[in-house]
Amino acid sequence: MFLEAIAISLPALSAISSLFLEKRLYARLSTIATGISFLLSLLILLLGRGSEDIPLLRFDGLGSLLASYILLVSLVIHKYSENYMKDEQGYRRYFFLLDIMTLNLLLLVLADHMLLLFACWHLMGVLLYKLLTFNHRRLEAFEYGNFALFTHRFADVPLLLAILMLYKAYGTFSVSELIKATLAEPKGELWVVSLLVIVSGLLKSAQIPFHLWLVYSMEGPTPVSALMHAGIVNAGAFLANRFAFLFPYDQYGLNLAFMVGIITAILGSMLMLMQNDIKKALGYSTVGQMGYMMMEIGVGAFALAVYHMMAHGIFKATLFLSSGSVIHEARKDTNIPRDEVYDALVRKEVSQREMPVVLYGVLTLLVPLLLVVGTHAVFEYEILRYKTQLVLLFFGWATSAQILINLFRLGRERPLLTSVLGVLSLFVLLSVYVLAGESLKNLIMPYAGLQERIMEVASSNTAFILGGILLSLLLVMVGWVLVYFASKDKPVEVHLSLYAHLSRELYFPDIYRLVGRFFKRLSYLTSFGTVPLYLFYYDGGSFRGVSFDVLLLALFVPLFPLSLITSYFVRRFWIYSLPALVGIAFVLLWNLPLPSDRVLYSLAVLTLLFHSLRAFQSQSMGELLGELYPALLSLVWLSGKEHFLLIVPALLLLFLSGLYLKASLGTASFTYAGGLLEKMPLFSFLFVIVSLYACMSPPMPTFYSLWEALLKTDISLGALLLAGWFLLGSALVVSACRILYGKPKEDLYYPNF
Repeated sequence: MFLEAIAISLPALSAISSLFLEKRLYARLSTIATGISFLLSLLILLLGRGSEDIPLLRFDGLGSLLASYILLVSLVIHKYSENYMKDEQGYRRYFFLLDIMTLNLLLLVLADHMLLLFACWHLMGVLLYKLLTFNHRRLEAFEYGNFALFTHRFADVPLLLAILMLYKAYGTFSVSELIKATLAEPKGELWVVSLLVIVSGLLKSAQIPFHLWLVYSMEGPTPVSALMHAGIVNAGAFLANRFAFLFPYDQYGLNLAFMVGIITAILGSMLMLMQNDIKKALGYSTVGQMGYMMMEIGVGAFALAVYHMMAHGIFKATLFLSSGSVIHEARKDTNIPRDEVYDALVRKEVSQREMPVVLYGVLTLLVPLLLVVGTHAVFEYEILRYKTQLVLLFFGWATSAQILINLFRLGRERPLLTSVLGVLSLFVLLSVYVLAGESLKNLIMPYAGLQERIMEVASSNTAFILGGILLSLLLVMVGWVLVYFASKDKPVEVHLSLYAHLSRELYFPDIYRLVGRFFKRLSYLTSFGTVPLYLFYYDGGSFRGVSFDVLLLALFVPLFPLSLITSYFVRRFWIYSLPALVGIAFVLLWNLPLPSDRVLYSLAVLTLLFHSLRAFQSQSMGELLGELYPALLSLVWLSGKEHFLLIVPALLLLFLSGLYLKASLGTASFTYAGGLLEKMPLFSFLFVIVSLYACMSPPMPTFYSLWEALLKTDISLGALLLAGWFLLGSALVVSACRILYGKPKEDLYYPNF
């Protein structure tokens, strides 16, 4: 346990040291601490100390393997960043965030407590947002950082719902106990839980159509992009493996992962070829690879997906760090060195030597097939025991054939040498791929029969699997035909049409903009749309017999529609009205009984949804508090009056922040003042913490109130409650955090604490 505790503690101690060390000394210490932690994690993995657990943590094969991988990637990025970021403002802040992100990812992969796992899953998106918006003067960084944060927060909703269902069914948060209990005696709708886990993984892993956050989040420093592509976007494979004990009872989750993965792999690779921005091309390349990874999850090859995740992560991190060096060099010298690859791919100049078409055709199609089947037969027992293995064989053949096509196009001057080297390279690559997948099975899934049961479930839908293979084969063959005719002098007409659609990224950015406009208008029209929304899920309960005490409580501990009155007074007179309302609400709650009724529960959820939507239009601290007051206090009706004491501090701290802004800058407007991160760093840090408290992020006390409210609701009402939680956090980022970013105003004096 001693080694494990040190390995976990070093990133935390490094982050704490940033408070009193000089920035360059702190950066070096951070790198050294990460290196030591990596060596310790590697020693733990090699010694197989799975029984040496720390409370709430679990050093099993999956956790120990991924902890070593995370620390290796983090070590490389730390060392690279020491020199790459040395001239950037916020050097200390960057390494602090890097340390906290490393610690968070370690706790994520080692967590044995589901709420700890969820807290790290959620904070991964928050910390990524802070890293992506590191250059806080650029409004583009803030805009695309918001995009990434919304997607990650959206991915939190299905996972929290899955954890809620598991807890209600088994009464424990321990992953170790859940594994034993579910494999021995399944309870509840476990197929729904497995589907929710897959949906959460698909959202975090940038699967189409939720991929744009990854492609457009390139305003952060290049090392952040490397970390994002190597250790964050591939979190879907980890989540599926951590909850692998659910998938013997799955019905739709694996099929969904399979189909979405195939579509993402193909479209992501096509869109990659259309990019002229090096980082954006790498982004779409990652989208395609994440599609392959989720497809492997869909066919039940969980261990193979973990290997794919690590191999691709190291490869892509290296590419991003190299792209940073290339960008730096291009600023000094724009000349690109000439070689065969540059001549063939950029200048379209190839050797005029004739290609032996028949020979190359045979090599391209038959040799990869023999290699794929041969390596699987040698290293994998019972190669075709499950139908899903046909998918892996097919994609292995298609990818290998494409590699040989490109090699032959570039190596016409020495065809024999090119053929031999290409075939040998493919053999080594395929052997490592298959052998690694087989070797990791027992390490990641040490439970007898679990892997076989998952493969049987994944193979149960034969038509689905064969349909995916035929669709992929059709697209591959069409692509090869188009490549053949593209080399002719006169392009085929379909090329121009296809290019037009792909150059617009298949209109996904346009669709997102339309959805954003619709959502913005919806937030304007909430006042008119609430009654129909309520009637949509109102269960027919009666309002007759509602006492005066309940109406009085519903005014000061707001429930819709009385919350509109309370909200109006806070928005107009927030400096005076909010403290008075909090005091009156406290007195009423401790002197009047809080009734329990499904109608009131439904109204509480509606109040949260309604005022969270309205909060998107807040232009000042007063308007924001006018919506947060009813939105947050509506949870008291669900979680209990004692939670009033946990929720009110969030409102009061935001109230004090608004008073300080108004007194210091003369305004509490979100649109006039800006650049607080640069001019008021300490206030900005505290404001971010208070905002996390207000939007009920774990491990803040308000999250406990949310959890208690979820326990008192059924699944349908709980899903709506989580939708309100998602909207509330998003509204806080959109409105309040605008004052932190952008260029400071020259006509304002910015005092710091």
